[in-house]
Amino acid sequence: MLGRWNHSCEFQQGYSIVLPSPMDMPFMLRFGLEGLKHLDTTHCRQILVVPDGLGNDRGKGLKDVIEEFNDPRIQFVELSNFDYWLIKKLKPPGGALTHWMMVLNGTRAANCEYAFLHDADAFFLEADGLERQYLEASTMGMYTYGVESRWDPFFTDCKYAIPGTWELMYSTRWARSRSTLFLMPGGRQTPRGEFGFDSMLFAQYLDYDSGKVGVMEHPPKFVHFNGTIFTYRTFRDSHGIPVNDDLFRVLLLSLIETSLELGESSRVMPSLDVLERGLSDPRAIVRYDGEINFRGYAEFRNMVRKMCQSPAFIGERAERILHLLEPFDQHFSFSGSEAFTAAIERGHVRETGISEREV
Repeated sequence: MLGRWNHSCEFQQGYSIVLPSPMDMPFMLRFGLEGLKHLDTTHCRQILVVPDGLGNDRGKGLKDVIEEFNDPRIQFVELSNFDYWLIKKLKPPGGALTHWMMVLNGTRAANCEYAFLHDADAFFLEADGLERQYLEASTMGMYTYGVESRWDPFFTDCKYAIPGTWELMYSTRWARSRSTLFLMPGGRQTPRGEFGFDSMLFAQYLDYDSGKVGVMEHPPKFVHFNGTIFTYRTFRDSHGIPVNDDLFRVLLLSLIETSLELGESSRVMPSLDVLERGLSDPRAIVRYDGEINFRGYAEFRNMVRKMCQSPAFIGERAERILHLLEPFDQHFSFSGSEAFTAAIERGHVRETGISEREV
């Protein structure tokens, strides 16, 4: 039932932003739309909010967020009853197959020649970065045009620079020319043996020799906080049992929520004073006393520093975030650029953010 595209489309020039959005985390959509609002999106014709189906409100929470933004390009992609049924059957919930379903629904709804697959926990540091990525991709007629290559040995051994799906610009016409099953994650037989492909990777692998699958030589700078959705759901589902915020993602969400001044009625994360207790109180609901916290704070802190240079946060918001982090800086003896330089030398931090291999 999912092996074919369900209708043809006349693609207009420009690009559609495909924004996968967890239905039980509408605040993540608010963060994503707030970040996009501060970027140059001159050639963007659609901003497609694609729900993951993991909720019981049929997207009402996401639709309420959309109404807060005065942008007619923002559209909610309605799921079919079959979509909802299938998503709830997929194992694990919210995993690679769910992401594939969101890519399919976003691509079906896109009416532009290109689509941009955007993560709400990724922040461009250059206001014109997205436009530059689109213009380069369309000028060269690329099928896919990413910001970073996959590091899988399967690809690197055969010298294939296959772009990862995060912050990926791709041709909607190309995507719809392939069976939806070729975009599906899973094991495939290849001349080099069997390999487990993630979403969209098998189709890119098949078309790599066309020369139209690649990564930008000079990609826009961005920072990507991997693991945010998983960490939030772990915290939410702990039911009051203390959790250790290994990657500082609960802290990140609280910082962003506070900086955007959304008001107490919209707040879903613990306040900063509550999280600060976790530095010393073993009974705190969120704790920061693990060895992983002391090893990883410098990397997290410098990713926040980068985020504060993004158009969505630079200025008063950034100043507030950095001020709120002072108790954590003191606790972890964060020393700024010295720690950042050391992390880069160890290969743990790149300009684009933390290596997903470390996560």
